[in-house]
Amino acid sequence: MNILFFGSTSFVAQDLIKSFNKNYNVYLFTRKKIKKKNYLYFDLNKKNQNIDKIIKLKKIDYLFFFPSFVPLKEKNSSWKNCKNTNVYGLVRLLLNLKIKIKKIILSSSCSLYGEENNQNNEVSFLKPSSGYSLSKLMQENILRVYCYKNNIKFLSYRLGYIYGKKMSHKRLLKKLILKHKAKKKINIYNKNLNLNLMHTKDLSNLILQTFIKAEGIFNLTDKKLITLDIFCKMLKKKQTKIIKKQNTFSSKKLFRKFPKLKIEKLKDRIEVFKNEI
Repeated sequence: MNILFFGSTSFVAQDLIKSFNKNYNVYLFTRKKIKKKNYLYFDLNKKNQNIDKIIKLKKIDYLFFFPSFVPLKEKNSSWKNCKNTNVYGLVRLLLNLKIKIKKIILSSSCSLYGEENNQNNEVSFLKPSSGYSLSKLMQENILRVYCYKNNIKFLSYRLGYIYGKKMSHKRLLKKLILKHKAKKKINIYNKNLNLNLMHTKDLSNLILQTFIKAEGIFNLTDKKLITLDIFCKMLKKKQTKIIKKQNTFSSKKLFRKFPKLKIEKLKDRIEVFKNEI
């Protein structure tokens, strides 16, 4: 089974890349020149790159598209900063891709739903409100058309707030962990903020168990509502139970279609997260 994976060195893909077993013949594409087996150089921001010359295959079973420019502050992100990798890079890849493909899997974003805290699911009206969310919406639409015209199956995982090992020190949850470890006071200014959490290890487990059979759009967040306040309390071990309230970007569609899916409890993942830093 041949898999082409673009964005193999991205933060969200780190555990997924390690989890593919020997049944998968995985080719890892990255814009970084890495001298390791199966790692191939391909820069989405450069023109005139021919995939057929880099890798000689007649058929691809699955193509994962995970590279993405993710700004530190998504709400204030501009179209100018997000367009090159997220949109033009994808177009360049598709124009140079002549190999027959069975399915394309996209790493998308829950930011497509906008900032309102109404109940959202995979069929909700999309309201991208930043350059970043607009670029992710364009990725989905480009691939929908491309897959339809070329008789290719399409799967998009809309990701929530992904956290885990190798997380940037500038990201909110990393800052909170570091403050907690340093025994510094944690000030919360938006305690009701819905984090839409998903650890990279849970992300990997869910994708590995679903990407072959799943088609269409699926949100990937914790099924329960986890606010910034709840996360901080669990970080300090002042709260061990989460109020049983549905996440506004619930992934229940995925869990309903694949009822045997499970993810770790948040308090256990937080302990793992502490040790990863």
